[in-house]
Amino acid sequence: MTLTLLVATPQLRGSVFERGVLLMLDEQNGALGVMLNQPSGVRIGELLPEAGPSAAFLPAYNGGPVERSAGWCLYTEATGQLQEHQLADGLWLSRDRDVLAELLSGDQAFYLLLGYAGWAPGQLKREEQEGSWLWGEVSAEDLAELLWRTSDEAKWDAALKLLGTPPENVVGGAQA
Repeated sequence: MTLTLLVATPQLRGSVFERGVLLMLDEQNGALGVMLNQPSGVRIGELLPEAGPSAAFLPAYNGGPVERSAGWCLYTEATGQLQEHQLADGLWLSRDRDVLAELLSGDQAFYLLLGYAGWAPGQLKREEQEGSWLWGEVSAEDLAELLWRTSDEAKWDAALKLLGTPPENVVGGAQA
């Protein structure tokens, strides 16, 4: 199974998407994705004090600029809850707060992503033609390597390499 990555080019310097790596979730009526490499600076324990000590130091991530009050859990194994969606082997997504509680009480890897990125029909295609984005398909195995074994600071370079584009070949354009 393949998944689509969207990687910001230097044209988006200064925007919320600067050096962004996004996992695309839906491309049917417009486009929807979540950013994977931008810690929010807020800990899950600050957002949910009732989550207990296990959440005290876990970072929440900026998933995108839309609906920042809504969270998405991206994780490695099904929890048994009803409100979850399998994206690929070993990759699940849920907006269910019970899933988050179960993830916090367990030991599997996960991200809490606040918000998402959304584009109207045709908007992302125009931005791609303007040189703002590079995108391509990646395997579930390559995405797992990027998510769980690559530092946030190295994800942009690693994502470009997965797409077959050496980072040194990405030329910056006008700032967004």
